[in-house]
Amino acid sequence: MSLKADREQLAELRKDIPPEQKKSNDELALYLQLMKQGAERPDVVHDKFSVLMEKKRTAFRAKVEKLRQNYHREETQRRDAFLDQQKSRRSSYTSSKHTTEQTRDFYSQLDRERSDYFAEERDRRSNFESEISSHNKDFESYMREKMADFNEQYRLYSKQYNERQREKEKKATTGDSSTQYKNINEVPTKPLESGE
Repeated sequence: MSLKADREQLAELRKDIPPEQKKSNDELALYLQLMKQGAERPDVVHDKFSVLMEKKRTAFRAKVEKLRQNYHREETQRRDAFLDQQKSRRSSYTSSKHTTEQTRDFYSQLDRERSDYFAEERDRRSNFESEISSHNKDFESYMREKMADFNEQYRLYSKQYNERQREKEKKATTGDSSTQYKNINEVPTKPLESGE
C-alpha cells in the first residue's frame, strides 16, 4: 500500500473543488477529528475547540503586532530621511549669503514642505489604522461565525453522545436480550415449598 499515491490522488481530486467548499470540508474534518467519530466526551471536544480558537486569536494578534511594528519602523525611516533632507538643505542654504526676502521665502518653503509631509503621514497612519480595524472586524466576524457553526455541531454531538451513553447504561443495568442475562419478568418462577 502506498500512502503517497493515495495522497496525490486526493490532492488531484481536491483541485476541482472550489476554495470555499474546500475550506468548509476542512472545517468539517476538523470537527470530526475533534469528536473522534463520536468517541470523545463533549466537554473534552469543547475544550479542544476552545484551545484551537485561542491559538487562532493569538496568531492573529501576533500578525497584527508584526504589521504595526513594520509600519512604525517604515514610518520612522521615512520621517528620519525627510528630516535629514531638510537639515541638509538648511545647512546648504546657510553656507552662502542671501537676502532677507530670499531667506524668508526659503524657510517658508521648508515649513510648507514639513506641514505637507506630516499631514500626508497622518493620512497614511489613518489609512493604516482603518485597514487594521477592518481586518479586526473581519476576523471577529469570522470567529463568531466559526463559533456559531461549532456550537450547532456541538449541540447535536452532545445530544447524540448523551443518548449513546444512556443506551449503554440502560443495557448495563437491565441487560441486553442478546446476552445470557434475561429480564426478570421472563424467568419462570417456582412456588415456595413449605418446610413441613
